[in-house]
Amino acid sequence: MSKLRNYTSEVTPAKSQATIEHLLVQAGASTISKFFDDTKRCQGFFFQISVGDVPLTFKLPANADLVYQHFVASTRNLDAKKREQLRAQAERTAWRTLQEWVQIQLDMVAMNQVELLQVLMPYQFDQDKQQTFFQRVMNSDLKLLKP
Repeated sequence: MSKLRNYTSEVTPAKSQATIEHLLVQAGASTISKFFDDTKRCQGFFFQISVGDVPLTFKLPANADLVYQHFVASTRNLDAKKREQLRAQAERTAWRTLQEWVQIQLDMVAMNQVELLQVLMPYQFDQDKQQTFFQRVMNSDLKLLKP
């Protein structure tokens, strides 16, 4: 398996989620909610932070399924038990990595290296279109981020 940060994390997803919620509150979030998949696993957060006088909604996913896919592709001799272990590890890894990312981004904001909106802009969520800003740009005819 490749050497990724947190790929052996033992920190539970619930603990990482609680830490992320705390960090978001410290950053000025006025509303925070979680969203779940069909198996009742938390997939990420919706939260609202005012930028100036404008309340903006953000969608911040953990993407544990993509981590799991990476782990499966990097592992040989997979049986059902090993897949179950990899699924649990992917959950821990995805959430711990997201927690660290949030902390680092907020540290950079605190040191005036970046602005909060600069960090969160890709995750700004349009409720009418059910897409983040990043998804809207990638799905548009604009060539802003496409080669």
